[in-house]
Amino acid sequence: MKKWQIIVLVLAVAALAAGIGAYAATSAGTQSDPLISMSYLNDVLEPSIRSSYTSRIAAEARELEESLENSLSDAAGAFEAVSLAEGESVQCSAGAQLLFRSGSAAATGELADLTTGESLAAGSALTANHLYLAAEGCEIIASSASSLMLR
Repeated sequence: MKKWQIIVLVLAVAALAAGIGAYAATSAGTQSDPLISMSYLNDVLEPSIRSSYTSRIAAEARELEESLENSLSDAAGAFEAVSLAEGESVQCSAGAQLLFRSGSAAATGELADLTTGESLAAGSALTANHLYLAAEGCEIIASSASSLMLR
């Protein structure tokens, strides 16, 4: 081949490549030729991401719940049910919590009523379904059959 034929051939190939590149650059990603179809996004990709996200959140939530339950049970202990007959009593140390359930009883020391946010004076009657905190040691004396939860 002659030198001028090679130059014309190279120029023709370069022009053809430039035309193909220009066409691809203007038509790719348009409405008629999208990079990713909307149906793929809606039907495949979104459910996959949502499923992965949901399962990851659920696993993290379970892990946090277990951690919280372990922390609470280790730190505070569990409430124990206590039944008192008339005239019986139970001793509460400082920091003890008691949930008075039923009956009638009074405390020999001062208690903090955590339900109302008030202080219960020594000798005052306990109110059913209120949570109390003993700031210092005291005794709960039942004046009739009573039940309470003690921690």
